[in-house]
Amino acid sequence: MSSDTVSTISGRERLLATAAVMFRQRGYAGTSTRDLAAALGMQSASLYHYIGSKEDLLFDLSREALEVIGARVAAALDGAEDPVERLRLLIRTHLVTALSDQDKHAVMLTEMHSLSPARRAEVLKMRDQYEAYVEGVLSKARGAGVIRTDIPVKYLRLALLDLLGWTIFWFRPDGELSPNALADIMVTLYLDGARWRPAQDWVAAANGDGT
Repeated sequence: MSSDTVSTISGRERLLATAAVMFRQRGYAGTSTRDLAAALGMQSASLYHYIGSKEDLLFDLSREALEVIGARVAAALDGAEDPVERLRLLIRTHLVTALSDQDKHAVMLTEMHSLSPARRAEVLKMRDQYEAYVEGVLSKARGAGVIRTDIPVKYLRLALLDLLGWTIFWFRPDGELSPNALADIMVTLYLDGARWRPAQDWVAAANGDGT
């Protein structure tokens, strides 16, 4: 790989990372290419060595957020057979991946509407494919009798993705919880529910005797 190629990759990644931060803080519409260039210490014209337009940045950020989370979740579940373990792996991997790049994932969720119709449709298609994958994992778990059947799986999927997705907006890397610790909480919250039960009921449920 040539030094020029390394420089281009490095410059593009720096630009995407900076755009993610600024789009999240100021909004896509409130961030100009001049703002991005100033933050990177370069001339505005130099940005076009890496992109064709500001929208290219939002499009690439949105696609990469979905590509990475989809690929990592699929890899984590590969070979896992137990339906409950697959759900645990899905929740943990999704959350830890999203929190490893909060700005990018937050921008994908909040600024997708700023894309042109064709590009927005492409990103929505990717999102829908991932959501269908998650719903498939939930459907298999329900078919195995390990999660409730009185709620349509569509709403189990929506509840799960809302639970995971919006943590991006309140999680603080310097707070009291690590991403893995938060993932443990979300696994417990989703799989066991928030309703209080006496300790003996949890023991009975774990032994297969609960309702």
